[in-house]
Amino acid sequence: MIRGKPTTVRILTLGCAKNTVDSEVMNGLLSADGCRVVTGGRADVAVVNTCGFIRDAKEESIGEILALARAKEKGRIRRLVVAGCMATRYRDDLPELLPEVDLFIGPGDLPALPGLIRKLLEGEAPRTHVSGAALPDEAYERRVPGEGRASAFVKILEGCDNRCSYCTIPAIRGPLQSRARESVLAEIRILVRKGAREINLVGQDITSYGADRGEKGGLVPLVRDICKIGGVRWVRLLYLYPGRIDDSLIDLLGAEKKICRYLDIPVQHIDPGILSMMGRRYGPDDVHALVRRLRERLPGVFLRTSLIVGFPGETARAFDRLLRFVHDTRWDYLGVFPYSREDGTAAFAMTRQVPDRLKRERAQRIQDVQADILAARNTAMAGEEVEVLVEKTFARGRAVGRHKGQAPEVDGNVVLSGYASRAGRFCRARITGAREWDLFAKTVPAKPVDTGASAGILT
Repeated sequence: MIRGKPTTVRILTLGCAKNTVDSEVMNGLLSADGCRVVTGGRADVAVVNTCGFIRDAKEESIGEILALARAKEKGRIRRLVVAGCMATRYRDDLPELLPEVDLFIGPGDLPALPGLIRKLLEGEAPRTHVSGAALPDEAYERRVPGEGRASAFVKILEGCDNRCSYCTIPAIRGPLQSRARESVLAEIRILVRKGAREINLVGQDITSYGADRGEKGGLVPLVRDICKIGGVRWVRLLYLYPGRIDDSLIDLLGAEKKICRYLDIPVQHIDPGILSMMGRRYGPDDVHALVRRLRERLPGVFLRTSLIVGFPGETARAFDRLLRFVHDTRWDYLGVFPYSREDGTAAFAMTRQVPDRLKRERAQRIQDVQADILAARNTAMAGEEVEVLVEKTFARGRAVGRHKGQAPEVDGNVVLSGYASRAGRFCRARITGAREWDLFAKTVPAKPVDTGASAGILT
């Protein structure tokens, strides 16, 4: 508290959905301590929740930190805090490189942030408070989600044991640490009471949930319990390791109506030599068989993947194999990223590094092929009737939402006409056309929807 007024804290979130969760936990912890969290403008303290995964993300983080440092010089903020992955990854270097920053704090240390801010404003806080620990389970129940949002990300685990040769996550977030099932369920119940109807499960590899406790297939019983929570309408599974998607998970997807038939499966590459050097524990035949099995057993399933181009040793032949894979497999959605050479990873020291220009060219060629696939898929949806979660409303019955085959923030939207209710509700709509990522649709009279345990919840 300053001069009898609440301390104002401005939070800027960069990076992935897991960082979004951490920032909402941060918001809750600070609010419970009497701080007032603001979205912009003047503030006593600004916190940048950084991403340190790849070069582009680090450059964005540094740019935002320096912008806030200039705001600090002008007196618009009093203290500057850097949190998140970059603060952990470069805990020994950043204090010297960024003297403008008053405090560096790791993701697992967020419960200490309110007390550290008090000390910071009194001139008594340490510059670095980064333990490398995971965020404790009880902190998630303090979380304050974005106001009016019917969709929420839920982080079910921290860290990763896969040790892919290009990845910095184990060094940043530590080994796999699954959250207690009851903690996850308690957090979801709180989110539902605050208006959430779509639950998106995230983690570096959610198929490994429970493996650190000796559980085999721990994701399936967790998801089954989530589906029993009243008020939950959609459950979405994001970031599944291809080699761990088994029949029990596919059976659950086929049987449980609340689970969106949508899977985000980062395969990264299809060339056997590149997969081996990446440390991915599957081969091309495994990927092809998995995609066939999912489409045969889950009619209408939407599949997303991520690819890395320009990995060390990627020859023209290896890239052509990847390009043919994209063309033939026809993923519904696909993200492609030029390989980022990161210090501290096994791939950093590999020979035959691919020039940056060639990486960008290859990424563009993949994007061009995928753009044609997406255009054809969207065109084929014309006339289809879908259920839409409405996220924003505008004048004259216009609104924007998503259908079950569109994950938040990455897969485009459904642009609606003829909508007559508020955001956060569901409606039926008929697809009338498409443009690039987005679909256009007109609302139609609702059909009865079997919501299972959520019966009685207004839609």
